[in-house]
Amino acid sequence: MDISSSYDEVLYPSYVHAQTHPDRLATIAFLFGMKPVPVPQSRILELGCGQGSNLIPLAVSYPHSQFLGIDLSARQVAEGLKVIAELQLKNIELRAQSILDFPLDDGKFDYIIAHGVYSWVPEPVRHKILQIARDHLSEQGVVFVSYNTYPGWHQRRMIRDMMCYHTRSFVEPQKRIQQAKAFLTFMTKAVPEESAYGRSLHEEYRSLSNVDESYIFHEQLEEVNEPIYFHQFADLAKGQGLQYVNEIELSNLRLDRYPQQVAQVLANLEVVEREQYLDFLTRRTFRQTLLCHQEVTLDRDGMADRILQMRIASPVFVGRMPDASAIGKSMVLDGPGGAKLTISDPMLQIALVLLAKAWPGSIPFGELLASVRRELSMGRLVVQSQDQFDRDAKTLAHSLAHCCVVGVGQLHVTEPTFSLAVQDKPKACPLTRLQAASGASVTSRLHTPVELDPIGRKLLTLLDGTADEAELLKELTCYVNEQGITLQQDGNRITDPTILQESLHKAIGSSLDQLRHGALLVD
Repeated sequence: MDISSSYDEVLYPSYVHAQTHPDRLATIAFLFGMKPVPVPQSRILELGCGQGSNLIPLAVSYPHSQFLGIDLSARQVAEGLKVIAELQLKNIELRAQSILDFPLDDGKFDYIIAHGVYSWVPEPVRHKILQIARDHLSEQGVVFVSYNTYPGWHQRRMIRDMMCYHTRSFVEPQKRIQQAKAFLTFMTKAVPEESAYGRSLHEEYRSLSNVDESYIFHEQLEEVNEPIYFHQFADLAKGQGLQYVNEIELSNLRLDRYPQQVAQVLANLEVVEREQYLDFLTRRTFRQTLLCHQEVTLDRDGMADRILQMRIASPVFVGRMPDASAIGKSMVLDGPGGAKLTISDPMLQIALVLLAKAWPGSIPFGELLASVRRELSMGRLVVQSQDQFDRDAKTLAHSLAHCCVVGVGQLHVTEPTFSLAVQDKPKACPLTRLQAASGASVTSRLHTPVELDPIGRKLLTLLDGTADEAELLKELTCYVNEQGITLQQDGNRITDPTILQESLHKAIGSSLDQLRHGALLVD
């Protein structure tokens, strides 16, 4: 079975990937001294775009940018083209095309995305991906490439090989998936978890228990799945005139998780060598790497200074805002993957509270610093020297940089494209209304999937900017009655029409605030 027919026969769910948002790419590039093209006026290419679920929301958010997606699966591209036609988008094109056939006359792109492609295609296609990046990347452009990595994939490769052996005589994809799962279940029952071998089997069993079956087929049973050591990938990129910028997540910059002597050794290594040793230390299985042209001069030391020119966001205190009396006392914040961050600096604490109030929006650093200084002075007129102001700026910038590295803060170079307030006649973009009507997961303007309950989903379909809250209540009441939806109060079904109206009125207010908080409303 060739790659195109396997993806046509077993459709791989087409998702939105927040980490591939061009603002994320531009942000990392800017942090390392690049001058990326502003996202709202850029050209963006996605290799392996599937149904366009990742690219279409970007085209809606940035009408003055141009988007091109290519994928070998004609079936998936056809699905995406239906959505594009329904939304009447003029700034995006999807092509059913092999990466090998990508033409030289397609011009330059400021952002190139290849997510979930590189490890899963034959060597000539992998080579072509890097060639496309070399030939079609603009001068300050950024490439995103994700791929499976060793040493972590050595363990997974062993289990994949066994699953492929067990399913070798089965042709029908669904049967192969069922047999692969049955084989792994058999192995975990036969081999105790107490042994090193058993732990690896049980770990893989747990990781595959909650994933879509198509993932098992295309990750574990696909004919091609070629992990690579990071240093090998970096060498291949260098051979095409490309250089390593960073991972899309800044957590790879955090060396303070290691003993001091280890961290010092790592800090003294050249960047590619350091990243390879970090993979050894963490048994890494997957990378999401950013590349740029070799001729670009990168600056890896001025990150905190560049934060002064950026926008900051953080949801860390959302839903659990600290009491004013807690400011100045030690706080422990939770980062991703169980990371902990202890803060006692009042400037940073106040900044995070202000950012939580602004979420999902972001605040320019200069504005945030001014607000923090006002809060600290508590309305008193405080005259400080320029030197003290500069010291405060650098202190806060360094603190926020650390927050972003551990995952409790976010950096942006682009203004939000969503509404930060619920308008009198609230509005959602046509794409999210279409997604809500079809029953699919809706895509926020933060480029994340959002699941909604039936009431929230129906409400979202009504938000075309022409209805006020009274009209929304009328429409929603009809919907609840027609669908026979049961609402409860204190555990009892609501049957009184007046109480039902009051309950729906509260539900609308709550849902609209949730939609605003989820970056699903637009101006």
